[in-house]
Amino acid sequence: MTNPIWRDLTQTQLDWAYDQAQHAANMSEVLARCAAHSSAARASVQAQGIAVQRMAYGPTDVEALDWYPSSTPHAPLVFFIHGGAWRRGLAKDYGMAAAWLLQLGAHLVVPDFSAVTDVDGDLLTMADQLQRALAFTAQSATEMGADPQRIHVVGHSSGAHLAACLASYNWAQKGFSKTPIRTLLCCSGMYELEPVSLSARSNYVRFSPKTLQDLSPQRHLHNFTMPLALICGEGESPEFKRQAREFAQNLSAHGADVHFRWGAGLNHFEILETFAHPEGVMAQALQEQLSA
Repeated sequence: MTNPIWRDLTQTQLDWAYDQAQHAANMSEVLARCAAHSSAARASVQAQGIAVQRMAYGPTDVEALDWYPSSTPHAPLVFFIHGGAWRRGLAKDYGMAAAWLLQLGAHLVVPDFSAVTDVDGDLLTMADQLQRALAFTAQSATEMGADPQRIHVVGHSSGAHLAACLASYNWAQKGFSKTPIRTLLCCSGMYELEPVSLSARSNYVRFSPKTLQDLSPQRHLHNFTMPLALICGEGESPEFKRQAREFAQNLSAHGADVHFRWGAGLNHFEILETFAHPEGVMAQALQEQLSA
């Protein structure tokens, strides 16, 4: 009998649990639709005479973001971090919410950042890039017509993990008196890296002790001082569902203002697509935060 290596999971089970392709046969099809939604949203925005701004937040080519500006004065801003197992994805393919967010009077910012495979497997480099991207966004908000006090961070999958890392970061290190994040919405993320580090993802990510400590949001619950929404699809991997459920429970036990919901009948990628339309479960959760 094969011995378990984490809780009651064997190596094979753990690898299976953290490979989303094993739990969503339509992965490629849904991601293609999401990219098409993003292209259509960008075209709709540009047809209204709104220029999408490409802005650098760092010195390398990848350290830039797409800013979809609202014409509403002092508007809220949504900062969206895409997923892709930390190793794929482009900002241009994740602007799917731009049209309806601008119609609501909100800005949308979608940053690009390195793939972990391009930075020697170092998630800390990616976390640093996103910290700088968010700091740049907060510092540029007033000039762009946004309210720097109303920045709503949203992430999906590995992007949800990185979004939670932003929320758990000590922002005094970037010269902020408090977190720039008004609310946090995490969909289908990972919040404790120990089991992930034991899975096949360790083939392309270097999970050092510092990475596990600094980038496991479960270990920094005291920093979650903003309202949070956590979402997970009912059709996702058992480990992703457990990660979401345990994170919500631990945040609640720690006194955080957290709301948890399931995406009924949705897998890991189908729930992302609900961000493309204002009536979708992910979009609805964000609208609740924007209106609070």
